[in-house]
Amino acid sequence: MQINLLIMSRLQGQKKKIIIFFFVSALIVYPLFDPIFGVSPAAGDDQIILHYPTGNVVMEFGFLSISLEIPVGSADLIRADNNGKEAARIVPDLKYECFSVPLNLGLNKITITAMKSGLPIFTAHVNAFRRSDIESLYKNPPSDFKKDYFHGKDRLECSECHLLVPRESDIKPVSPSSFIAETFDKKTVIAATSTCYSCHNKLASLPYVHGPVAVWSCLSCHEADSEPKYAVKKPDTEVCFGCHTEQRRDWLSRKYIHGPVTIGNCAICHSPHSSDYPFNLYKSTWDLCVNCHAEKGSGLHVLGDAFSTEGHPTRNKPDPLRPGKDLSCASCHNAHASDYPHLWAFDVENMFELCTKCHYDK
Repeated sequence: MQINLLIMSRLQGQKKKIIIFFFVSALIVYPLFDPIFGVSPAAGDDQIILHYPTGNVVMEFGFLSISLEIPVGSADLIRADNNGKEAARIVPDLKYECFSVPLNLGLNKITITAMKSGLPIFTAHVNAFRRSDIESLYKNPPSDFKKDYFHGKDRLECSECHLLVPRESDIKPVSPSSFIAETFDKKTVIAATSTCYSCHNKLASLPYVHGPVAVWSCLSCHEADSEPKYAVKKPDTEVCFGCHTEQRRDWLSRKYIHGPVTIGNCAICHSPHSSDYPFNLYKSTWDLCVNCHAEKGSGLHVLGDAFSTEGHPTRNKPDPLRPGKDLSCASCHNAHASDYPHLWAFDVENMFELCTKCHYDK
């Protein structure tokens, strides 16, 4: 009986050793195979690497560039999800793959997954906060987020495919009118004459494109020798008035100037690259204005906030003085400057005179 107990005790001890051995082995091997750890199935030269971005980054515009090092043949699909929805998908065929992910305002939780034969072999997580000067909820990023200036560091891995310093062809004339777009295949010429285009072309992908961006004259606004590199002078008017000289003369001569113009913050309303809205606005005119003038979006504006219980329509109605356009804030107000109170867009001194511009038969 004692011999049997001794044998059973030794066998149980061996089982414990075997279990412990397999458990420790699993801890060592598991990170190499489980995508949660963000490591490729093989170490060394076969490892997939996320070069940019890393950590929690702050972005000003609607796209985030991703740069991956992918050993040829190690993956057959790269997918990026943003806040749980697919945002980008590419089939890798180069050692270094770069692509862009569209961003929403606020927090963007981005998951990048490399697949091989339908199975995940690598996963990386990036958090990007897209801030906005006109959306109060998204004006200030969380304290653990910071800007990561891509061109502020040497990117030797990128130099295999990209030229990271401007060429002479990047220095284009300031006036877009000097380009005769009809005489060449625009995309071919731009790709050949712009070092910025290959990485940043998504910035020009929306319907309304800023003139310098349309011809990829990036150095018209960005300074190659600035710190951080390729920064834009502030206030915005230091740059914008370099081309918009007529507007400068007109607006600064007026009695009343809109706040953003006064402080030179053009980019609070206008995208310097491209937009879904005319005049490169970030939103439609009415939606843009009520971001700051929230009380004017209550439905009481013009009449209800003065001497009536009902407001005057400020949108979704035809503009009688601008055929083909709807009523908006710009129907009555100049968004930049005016010689008349309340930035009125007409030669009037009081609200009753303003009303007669449309209601002339009353």
